[in-house]
Amino acid sequence: MLNTDRTDIDFKVLSRSLLEATPLPTFVIDRNGEILYCNQRGLDLYTPTQWQPGLYLTQVIRNQAIIQLVQNSIASNTQQKGQFEQGNSDIAWKVTVSPVAHQEHFTGSEYRYFAIVIEDMTEARHIERIQRDFIANISHELRTPLTSVRLLAETLEDTIDTDPEKAQEFVEKIENEVHYLSELVSELLELSRIESGQTSMTIEPIGAEQLVREVMARMLPLAQRHRVQLMTDIHQGETLVAADSKQITRVLVNLVHNAIKFTPSGGQIVIGTALQNDQHAQRFFVKDTGVGIRAEELSRIFERFYKTDRARAKAGYIGPGGGGTGLGLAIARHVVETHSGRIAAQSTVGEGSTFTFTLPVAIPGDGQDIDHNP
Repeated sequence: MLNTDRTDIDFKVLSRSLLEATPLPTFVIDRNGEILYCNQRGLDLYTPTQWQPGLYLTQVIRNQAIIQLVQNSIASNTQQKGQFEQGNSDIAWKVTVSPVAHQEHFTGSEYRYFAIVIEDMTEARHIERIQRDFIANISHELRTPLTSVRLLAETLEDTIDTDPEKAQEFVEKIENEVHYLSELVSELLELSRIESGQTSMTIEPIGAEQLVREVMARMLPLAQRHRVQLMTDIHQGETLVAADSKQITRVLVNLVHNAIKFTPSGGQIVIGTALQNDQHAQRFFVKDTGVGIRAEELSRIFERFYKTDRARAKAGYIGPGGGGTGLGLAIARHVVETHSGRIAAQSTVGEGSTFTFTLPVAIPGDGQDIDHNP
């Protein structure tokens, strides 16, 4: 056991140090509500001014529900807890009011001092909301194709002997729905790995022009099949960018794929690249003459599962399950941000959309493997 000479300890200094070390806003008050001490986090939370003695809790905390919780603790000499939201905002606090003994062997029933500890629950609430939305979205995305498969299978049973051609049509539809489910699961796993930093990326210098032309060659047959003109617009294409070519190619393919989906026959799509004015980043863009995106949707298109109006897609092309998974742009955003870049979109309904992202210009000799696996 550690033997410490208690006479060497200044308990007043120790108490203040412990309160300051507490990562949560903390107040110490007496039974009249006068604030005897407040740590720096408490000051930062409620007032920008320096600490002044003689303040009362009601002068600092304006939330009447919190004041009532404190009064209940004082009246009952017991610990009280509560959670409080700030109006219609997302701000939420968990408040704990605890009686504090003022003597080492305190045996009385009436406490003279009370500690108030405030925990900011805003981020926790935000995470809970994201989890609820995720579960709701994934349930919806799974329910629709699974219901279709069940109904198609039931119909197939009735037609397999009497109408082979119709039965074959139902088999193909079932295959489409199963393909959609497989794609959804695959993209969910990929997004999860990227978000958790578990995706290994080989960052190395690669020519901007090479990335654009590879995607052009890969997507040209699909564009021609849907009667859309696909072109390139390359400036400073010899610039080397620091990128994982596989992941960035996937981002560009996804953007071109979406552009083809929402561009009418006879329309035009341009894949391009140019050096930013500051010379530190290379800009890549995919510009189309498609149906465009409404302003109220534009700010949400990089969210997981968010889908714009499917009715705007080219008839017969929106694919299995009646559309994409709603994860492609979310994956693209995370990939670009992992490369220290930024992705954005501009659009005008009826005129088209432009998706743009940046990548840092490569520094010679700076190739590296980024592996976040534990």
